[in-house]
Amino acid sequence: MKKFISKICAISVLSIVAACSSKEDKNTSERSDKAILQEVTEVKAIGKVIPAETEAIIASDVTGIVDQVLVKEGDSVRQGQVVVVLKKDNITLDVRESELQLQNLKEQNKSLLADIEKAEIFAKELQEKYETSKMLFAQNAETREKMDADYSSWQQQLTTIKGLKHKLLAQQQSEREQAVKVQKSKNTAESYLIKAVKAGIITELKAMPGQHINTTEVLGKIINTTNPVIEAEVDELFANDIRSGQKVFILPIGRKDTLAIGSIFYTDPILSNKSILYESANESEDRRVRRIKINMEDNNILVINAKVDCIIQIK
Repeated sequence: MKKFISKICAISVLSIVAACSSKEDKNTSERSDKAILQEVTEVKAIGKVIPAETEAIIASDVTGIVDQVLVKEGDSVRQGQVVVVLKKDNITLDVRESELQLQNLKEQNKSLLADIEKAEIFAKELQEKYETSKMLFAQNAETREKMDADYSSWQQQLTTIKGLKHKLLAQQQSEREQAVKVQKSKNTAESYLIKAVKAGIITELKAMPGQHINTTEVLGKIINTTNPVIEAEVDELFANDIRSGQKVFILPIGRKDTLAIGSIFYTDPILSNKSILYESANESEDRRVRRIKINMEDNNILVINAKVDCIIQIK
């Protein structure tokens, strides 16, 4: 009986000790987790250097054959600069023909204006002649027939002027229409000159002389390498710790030397799946990320598309 009671006492003591030990371990674990959370002052993110502006596509508005390629990869171009010339065939002749037709209409209208001016001068003379006949008739120094004839000549000349002016209006309309045709033919010819839609550096150039191209073909790209930004991904565990304006140190992958210093200027309001920035398949499947963008204070040494480590100061 005493042995039995002793066993019970021993079991009770062990249970109390185990409970106390478990409670102490739990408290220690909680204190440890809390200490770890309190110690987090920076978050690491994987980033990629990208242009601040979207890249521009080099493409043609018309189907044709490449005649000249005036640039090469790595060249800097200004907006509106011709980079590729297509064969124009008869397009140049069409422009010249339209211009000659327009010039002919202008000459005709110029001549017609001169005719109107002469006709108006003659009408003024006929009016004065009629006014003289009218005055003489009132003084019984001229016949009615002569006065009526002078009046008729004056009115006929006014009718002639009216007809010339109507003709001029019609020809001026033809001139305007021909001017539109000239502009359309020039625009068509202009479309055979492929120009840079923005300033930047030529990259991925594929155009070659003699190449037949269509309107859906990408002949190259133009990127603006000045003032690039970094697009990075923060693990969802720290998503709520990220704020715009936080300081960021930019480091080469796997190294500790700082390339640049910047700050966050954009944070995605939603979580996304990890992108190809994460090389490991497991990394791309375990958790989601919050995408951010970073401006840099000194970014001249960073190469577009380079992968970098981003150390974000969250405290």
